[in-house]
Amino acid sequence: MLRKKILKRIDISKEDLLNQEQEIRFELLSKANNIENLEKLGTILFYKRDCEGALEIYEKLRSLGKKDSDTIGFLGYLNYELGNYSNSIKYFNMFLDNKPGDAFVYFLLGNAYSRAGKIVEAINSYDFAIFLDLDIYNAHLDFAKEYEFLGRYSKALNEYIAAYEIDPRDKEIKEKIKYLKEKM
Repeated sequence: MLRKKILKRIDISKEDLLNQEQEIRFELLSKANNIENLEKLGTILFYKRDCEGALEIYEKLRSLGKKDSDTIGFLGYLNYELGNYSNSIKYFNMFLDNKPGDAFVYFLLGNAYSRAGKIVEAINSYDFAIFLDLDIYNAHLDFAKEYEFLGRYSKALNEYIAAYEIDPRDKEIKEKIKYLKEKM
């Protein structure tokens, strides 16, 4: 479920997103703690690439009592995107306390540990992800494609490179890396 939320592509114009955001914000003026509307707003902000705004909304949701695994996992992901790796690690571990069999979150946790310089912990997390049958190569490709779709070419390049390091036989990825380097 968390993987779908993070990698979900929406086919909606920026104008429609803005209109939806305005409607929800207007409704929140009268019911500031409406969990359903706050969750919608947080998702819209995420789609608008406003991870800081989305993080603020999801932290509010958590303070209002929304402590399900997906909310906690998404908080981990938003912190990861913002470079707050210690918070990201904390939330991913909280998620895994409730859902210890989620290979995708072990992959994300491995990424967070890696970025935080905790290589042993990163390797252990990646090992769990692989043990739970996650295809790490395809996970990197999924993120690369999503980042590219969102126009976040530097992050896309990093993910394509990570996939290429796992399997350097894929010529299309090699061309994609070359293309993104030239584009940037």
